[in-house]
Amino acid sequence: MIRSLFFAVFLILAQVCIAQSKSDLQKKRDDLNRRLALTKKLIAENQNSKASVNQQMLILRQQISYREQLLSNMQREVKNIDEEITQREGEIELLEDRIAAMKREYALMIQQAYKNQKSHDALMYIFSADDFNQAYKRFKIIQNYSEVRKEQAEEIEATQVELRETIAALENDKREKTSLAEEQAKEREKLAKDKESQQKSLSQLQQQEGELKSQQEQQERERQRLNKKIEEMIAAELADEKNANNGTYALSPEGVIVSQNFEKNKGQLPWPVERGVITRRFGKQPHPTLGGITIDSKGVDFATEADAKVMAIFGGTVTSVFNIPGAGQNVIITHGAYKTVYTGLKNVSLSKGDTVSARQTIGKVLSDNGKSIAHLEIWKISSTGGTPQNPLSWIVK
Repeated sequence: MIRSLFFAVFLILAQVCIAQSKSDLQKKRDDLNRRLALTKKLIAENQNSKASVNQQMLILRQQISYREQLLSNMQREVKNIDEEITQREGEIELLEDRIAAMKREYALMIQQAYKNQKSHDALMYIFSADDFNQAYKRFKIIQNYSEVRKEQAEEIEATQVELRETIAALENDKREKTSLAEEQAKEREKLAKDKESQQKSLSQLQQQEGELKSQQEQQERERQRLNKKIEEMIAAELADEKNANNGTYALSPEGVIVSQNFEKNKGQLPWPVERGVITRRFGKQPHPTLGGITIDSKGVDFATEADAKVMAIFGGTVTSVFNIPGAGQNVIITHGAYKTVYTGLKNVSLSKGDTVSARQTIGKVLSDNGKSIAHLEIWKISSTGGTPQNPLSWIVK
């Protein structure tokens, strides 16, 4: 009895854990499928532009990464279903043992009732009592005997229903496992095609290497010009703040609160676009497809859809709006001791001094040669200047 009770408690706890894990895995699979759908759309948008072959390659690499993550997630789902099947089988064994025990007990009750009816033992049982109270209790036991039998029969039927439902759930788990295995096979085929496309794109890039290197070097010069402009704007903002505060840099009480709130949200800040694929990360890095070229990125690039909205990742005050030929409009928003920079915009609807809230639209992404890329930077400001931060440490993964 104790063993059965312990096993039942264990099954209940296991069922709760499996249900939570199953829900989390399903959410992860749905998220990865949405990301894969976006990469597919972005690659299609870039296919007609010869100048964006490299961009296609970057998005395709991310698509392959998502596909591999999806397959890994599916493998965990299969393991989860296997555990659920094992649990169901344990439940079935437990229920079958319980039903068998109840049937044995019920059979004994029927046999005893038959004997009592045949030999009038019931009356003898009552009259042989030592006193009136004991006789009354025996009378009530016999009176309630039929009710006990009825309850026992109902409990057997209820347990049998539970058993049938558990068996049906087990069969459903097995069908789900089969379906998931088929989906896995399809995803492996898609992954193989993705890698084949990647190899074709790489071959195409290698054939155009000289031309692309020239283009990339030009793009890097433009990026360096943008980096320099951003640094100049941040330095100018810092100088203005010092001039307004007798030559020193000090946050107002409100600025301190904003800075603390910004820091509390580290790792939880939203993306600057609703949907996107990260194609360039923070810091110095070799070019992903062209040898001999080093990229120095002060922020993160998000490949997104044409005319996508670009949003503030945190509430603050607009302290700069400026334009750079080839880089579109650019906005700096101050959040106490932190500044966020948004570049590659068009249709900016904000002006210096405006107050913005988190996820408020700043403008739309600028499309160039089939590419729509929003660039985000985060800077921490001190009395000596600004230090770029890795946005991936601040935004939701």
